[in-house]
Amino acid sequence: MKKYIFFLLLVSVVAFTSCEKDNLDGPDATFAGELRDKKTGELLPQEMVNGSRVYFIEQGWGDNPPVQSMVVKRDGSFYNGMVFSGDYEVILDKGNYVPLDTMDIKIKPGMNYHVFEVTPYLRIINPEIFISEGRVIAKFKLEQVTSNDVYRISLFAHSHIDVSNGLNIINQTVELNRSVSEDEEFELSINLGENSSILVPGKSYYFRIGAQSHGNEVKYNYAEAIKLTV
Repeated sequence: MKKYIFFLLLVSVVAFTSCEKDNLDGPDATFAGELRDKKTGELLPQEMVNGSRVYFIEQGWGDNPPVQSMVVKRDGSFYNGMVFSGDYEVILDKGNYVPLDTMDIKIKPGMNYHVFEVTPYLRIINPEIFISEGRVIAKFKLEQVTSNDVYRISLFAHSHIDVSNGLNIINQTVELNRSVSEDEEFELSINLGENSSILVPGKSYYFRIGAQSHGNEVKYNYAEAIKLTV
């Protein structure tokens, strides 16, 4: 009996020692922030399905360091509450803004908040979305920030607030393939009568204006989503 008790104590000690050795410290930092328009200071709206990402690579891991990423939220903010403090190389994925250079950032224990100032390809000016005479109508102007021609403009609809090019049940899209002036006003519309099986009368949907420039991997620029009952 004494031998059995001694054996149990020995196993317990070994197990405790093993657990103690394997008990690594967990994530001790939060890395959060925003993408803001460098000119206006406003958050840069994104799409969730195929939007921008923030990649961060911890330094000191040799030739093949692990790469972590965060999806930028619809409003242009991002958040990761499970990060190890340390020195990181941060890369912003190609999106609806002029790409930034790779940067080095030190993430300290606790909260770390970083604002990235970016230049969008397009700014959607004075957006309006309303219902008139059986149509959902979107009116707006564009500020063409870069020399890239405007590829297309769109009005998207979906039951979810994250409505976008990657998440819509119906859209009205017009290809422009040209430069635009700030005085030019654009109008897009969706006929409710012709699309009553998609946009069911009496139900509410989110509508959002998007505009996309030409360019390699350039994504849509967006206005805020508007909720309307059709």
